[in-house]
Amino acid sequence: MKSTSAALAAHLAGPVTTLATCWRISRVDGKEFFFTDHDRDLSFEGNVYKASSGYSRTAIANDASLSVDNLDVEGVFDSASITEEELRAGLFDQAEVRIFLVNWADPSMGALRMRRGWFGEVVLTEQGVFRTELRGLSQALSQRIGELYSPECRADLGDHRCKVPIHPPVVARETAYALGNHVRVATGSGSGSEGYENRIYACVVAGTTAPDQPVYDTTVGEQTADGSAVFEAMEAWSRAGVVMSVVDRAIFTAAIDEPRAVDGWFAGGVLTWESGANAGRSIEVKTWSQPTGQIELFLPMGYAIEIGDLFRIHPGCDKRLDTCIDRFANVLNFRGEPYVPGQDAMMSYPDAR
Repeated sequence: MKSTSAALAAHLAGPVTTLATCWRISRVDGKEFFFTDHDRDLSFEGNVYKASSGYSRTAIANDASLSVDNLDVEGVFDSASITEEELRAGLFDQAEVRIFLVNWADPSMGALRMRRGWFGEVVLTEQGVFRTELRGLSQALSQRIGELYSPECRADLGDHRCKVPIHPPVVARETAYALGNHVRVATGSGSGSEGYENRIYACVVAGTTAPDQPVYDTTVGEQTADGSAVFEAMEAWSRAGVVMSVVDRAIFTAAIDEPRAVDGWFAGGVLTWESGANAGRSIEVKTWSQPTGQIELFLPMGYAIEIGDLFRIHPGCDKRLDTCIDRFANVLNFRGEPYVPGQDAMMSYPDAR
């Protein structure tokens, strides 16, 4: 059952209605868009919903089952707000959408909430039409909740279970830090990750940072007193890089200062652009060649990669026990069962010989 105001409910029950559909799109980067199928712009709850004749949706149906309640939205590029380049770049992937009805003759009656969900796959046609699937709230229930035994680690590199400090927060002033906390400290003059000089700092003596930042010793293993806290410099896992040459939108060469890197070091890792047309986008790395510095991405970027684009990149993890020990020295947080007998071992029987 949907709830609405008494005034709007009375209007819906009347013989004639003046309804308009509105939809509010919130991208993961925080940018919002407002549209309506009315023939003129509508102002509702402080936002202006742009009239657009180029948008349509399928019928909204609800039932009591837990099946995924999908809805298709179709439109043409008749608004400067949504461009083909942004859709192809994936900026609208997983964007949240809220669809509701209002009385365009009296928006103060409130709204009748129809559907809330997230954009799925976006399909573009040569005629300038885009079509996307709106996945409802029950989509989350189709995901696996429990975990299975596996020889590989079930944690993701850098998450709260893995605890490898892939990209720790920037140190804050007059803030208490506990033993083992990791921070980044801007010690250089470069932009983006270059300003952190490929270093992170581990708190070795708990305490509170000073009001003003002291000069940090960037030599690995050296310690710096910051207020009553003491931090020790470490090699950062996320390294700053710059594009040197470009083959296409998925293959390029880069300069990355990483003394531990070998062939495949960054394969399976994540690259995040910090400048250029793709700034803010993250993509998984397919291959990395140490001798040539060539990086191949799993998917091409939405916008062209340019020489001089800055990024940060961290190594990949194949979730094997040996990798956890040799590369990250993080075996205490390994979340797999490499020594559990497999199917063949469990079904074997004594050899009569």
